[in-house]
Amino acid sequence: MNKYNQKLGDFVIINPESMGKDYPYTEIEYVEISSIGSGTLEGTNITSVENAPSRAKRIVKHGDTILSTVRPNRRSFLFIKQPPKNMIVSTGFAVLRPSKELDPRYLYCLIRQQKFTDYLANNAKGAAYPAVDSDTIKRAELFIPPLLTQQKIASILSAYDDLIENNTRRIHILEDMAQAIYREWFVHFRFPGHEDVKLVGSELGMTPEGWNIVEAGNRFIVLLGGTPSTKVDKYWQNGTVAWINSSKVNEFRVIDETEFITEEALSNSSAKLLPKRSTLIAITGATLGQVSLLEIEAAANQSIVGVYDNEGYFGEYLYLKFCEIIEKLIGKASGSAQQHINKGVVADTQLLIPNKPVISKFRIIIRPYFDLVVNLMYKNKNLRLTRDLLLPRLISGELDVRNLNVG
Repeated sequence: MNKYNQKLGDFVIINPESMGKDYPYTEIEYVEISSIGSGTLEGTNITSVENAPSRAKRIVKHGDTILSTVRPNRRSFLFIKQPPKNMIVSTGFAVLRPSKELDPRYLYCLIRQQKFTDYLANNAKGAAYPAVDSDTIKRAELFIPPLLTQQKIASILSAYDDLIENNTRRIHILEDMAQAIYREWFVHFRFPGHEDVKLVGSELGMTPEGWNIVEAGNRFIVLLGGTPSTKVDKYWQNGTVAWINSSKVNEFRVIDETEFITEEALSNSSAKLLPKRSTLIAITGATLGQVSLLEIEAAANQSIVGVYDNEGYFGEYLYLKFCEIIEKLIGKASGSAQQHINKGVVADTQLLIPNKPVISKFRIIIRPYFDLVVNLMYKNKNLRLTRDLLLPRLISGELDVRNLNVG
């Protein structure tokens, strides 16, 4: 047994603070389990203390790590960095606060290793909502070397996290800029030369003269995806055709496949190949109404409608347009048990099509934004792969960093 394998409970305090009657703020910034991914925060809810959910109890501070105790195999955890003073997290999280002998960033590295997730999953109790308690977390035996070594390991891994975070920030800025340009040109109609173009009445209200209104299916390709039979093994073995399921549409851009299918599977099923820069719309289930952009050539399952332009001029425009009007499409969803948007609803949607000079100028300006977003996403993917390869080697002590000078 490695001499540095020690019980986590000797180095952390779990759930150290909770809201009480003397809580000094009247409003909280609440974090619920559904908003936490593997090291990511999707958003918070601002609410008054009196209207806060009953599970809004746990106080967090800079350097804490929060970990979902329900369904630990889903790997929902987050390092708390400079939080608002009134940030509160759900009681569905365990808040881990390190002692002076444990570096906060190293604690986070311990929590996010797959070995720790497996330990929690194997010790979870309950069938419908498998969960772990604080004692289970405390009993975990993990590699906890001297503080200086912890800090060196954390510095190495945090350098990757910082690069990923910086790239992610740039991605969101680029997306905001693209959305702003789109709204300026095609919602407010302040495109270059707009001063010389009259607005005229149309089915969509006042629109620039000379622009067309078309049904999506009459001007562009609208395809419903499909899934090759899972009973035919040869459709799924040694495939070379990328295929995605509807959960991928939750991703900001789709840059990789869910799995591969064979050419034979593509030919003998309702699955159809969509080109790069197809707009993806999730039409049913938990992902209903999600819109993403395909950045690889791939087929999709039957819960996705793909829309693309054969000429290649409108790829980015279509994505931004459907982001703008998706709430209208959701309003046309049907079904009682599980709502869905029919492919026909997408195909019948009226779209305003700018004239060629305007869309050509837009494409020249907007495409570099989209290309840079994708490049940054692939950089992040490679950074995560490298970091995740290093993580178990560093955390287990397999890779000795005692003589490594970091920063």
